[in-house]
Order: sequence, then C-alpha cells, then structure tokens
Amino acid sequence: MVSMDIMLVFQQMLVMLLLLICGVIAAKTNVMDEDTTRRFTRFTLVFPQTCMILGSVINTDLGISPGRVFAVLGVGCLMYVILIGLSFLVPVVYRCKPGDRGIYSFMTIFGNVGFMGIPVAGAIFGDAGTFYAALLNIPFNLLAYTFGISLLNSTGGPVKIKWRLLLNPPLIASGLAIVLICLNIRFPYPVERAVTLLGDMVTPSSMIIIGASLGTQKLKDVFGDWHTYAFAPVRLIVCPVLIYFVMRLFVHDSVILGVMTLLASMPVATFATMLSIEYGGNEKMASRTVFVTTVLSVLTIPLVFAILPL
Repeated sequence: MVSMDIMLVFQQMLVMLLLLICGVIAAKTNVMDEDTTRRFTRFTLVFPQTCMILGSVINTDLGISPGRVFAVLGVGCLMYVILIGLSFLVPVVYRCKPGDRGIYSFMTIFGNVGFMGIPVAGAIFGDAGTFYAALLNIPFNLLAYTFGISLLNSTGGPVKIKWRLLLNPPLIASGLAIVLICLNIRFPYPVERAVTLLGDMVTPSSMIIIGASLGTQKLKDVFGDWHTYAFAPVRLIVCPVLIYFVMRLFVHDSVILGVMTLLASMPVATFATMLSIEYGGNEKMASRTVFVTTVLSVLTIPLVFAILPL
C-alpha cells in the first residue's frame, strides 16, 4: 500500500475550505449573483474541468493499459452498486417520511465527485489520480441522470429523462482521455501547456462556485437543522469505509483503491439541489446537507484516510 501523508490530505481540504469561503464572501457581497454563478459554472465545466481531465493524460506516461482502463470502469460500476444497496437501507434506518426517501437515497449514492473529487484526487495522487477519478465519473454520470432522477421524482408518474445531459463536457472529456491513452497520441508543447493551465483553474473555480451557491442561503437555517448532522456521518464516514473494505477484495492497486475511497468520502453532490428543484425532491434538505457535509468534509476526509490503511 502507498503511505498516505495525512497532513497533505488535511492541508488540501483546508485549501478547499478557504476557497469555498471566498465564494461565500463573493455571494454575500454581491460580487457574484446567481446568474454570474450559473455562467461561471458552465465555463468551468466546458473548459477548465475538461482540460484538467485531458491534461492528466496528454504527453504523460501513466503506464495504464487499455485493459486496466476497462477494469477500472468495471469496478467503478460495482462501487455504485454497493452505494445503491446502502441507499435503500438509509431511509429505513432514519425512518424518513415517504416524500423524503428519494432525496436521502440520492444523497447517499452521489457525492461531489466532479467539482471536488477529481481535483482532490489529482492533488493527492497526481495525474493517475485525476485520470482514475475521471474514469469513475463515467458510471457516476450515467447513474445520476437516470436512476438518480427517478429517486427524486415525487409525482409517482413516468420520469422524462433528458438524455442530452449525459453528453456533458466532463463525460466527453473522459471518453477522449481513454482514446488518448489507448492510442498514445502526443501533442505539441503549446497545446499541452494551454490545456494544463486551463486545467489548473478547476480547483479554485469549483470551490468558489460551491461557495457562491451556498452563500445565497441563511447560515442560521442551514446549520440549525439537526437532520443534516444526523445524515452527514453516512455520506462522509460510512460510505468510504464500506467502499474501502468491500472494494479491497477486488482492487489490489493502492492508487485505484485510494481514489475510490476518496470519491466515496466526498460531500453530497451540489447538483442534488438542482435536480431536486426540477424533479420534485426536497431541495431545501438537499441544499442544507450539501453545505454542512462540504464544511465537515474538511475534517472527515483526513480522518477517513487516517483510520484506513491506505
């Protein structure tokens, strides 16, 4: 196993928190409004996040074979099967109201893999971590915009899934990264440098976006709901510990296992709120839980890596 520097993990999460606070301040001082945040989010998804994923494989020798690529996709699917199984137990244990069962299940399965998971994986595990996290983002996207939406549908009727959402830039970039690494395609230095510089924007951009989104809420309302604190340990502690001990039976590469554990320890995905609004889930519960789990993750992620033999 790779020796994990817990202080490095803690420092990286502290950096994330400070950047998130900048986003909150920007929202509270009207430097960023909802329209600005929405446009900045679109820009970050289309350019920096795409370039970060591509930059992890451009002109780098990761030593990853095509067979390993598809093996990672396979264990990634298994990872989400495990989380889906856990998600059916959570509403029962917490005795959720029928209308809230879907959002609790959704929040159990889907962490903030894109905006937080991929940048943190790159910071801790290097380019290989970024690439593996991007690969694991493929089954995440496929499930979130299909099964995830069905969980949030409160009408009980048929769910109209917007399939075009599956063709989002990070997913396309992940597919291109697979092609690049399988064919060993090389690019000239100006292209490599431009992609790298844009990719480096992801960490500050994503955390500022999360902070700006959370900054529109009243902190008293957010931190005053005990339900969020009761659920937080499931998303932040139970999920990564479960994934680690089950997936170690199938995954013997310490970096891949570390990335999977890291992604499972992420706070609730920010788009839980957006999809809840569109499909009838409890968006207020989603917003509060996103905020609280994001703040708590600064402590829980280093804790998880401290207690697990990674």
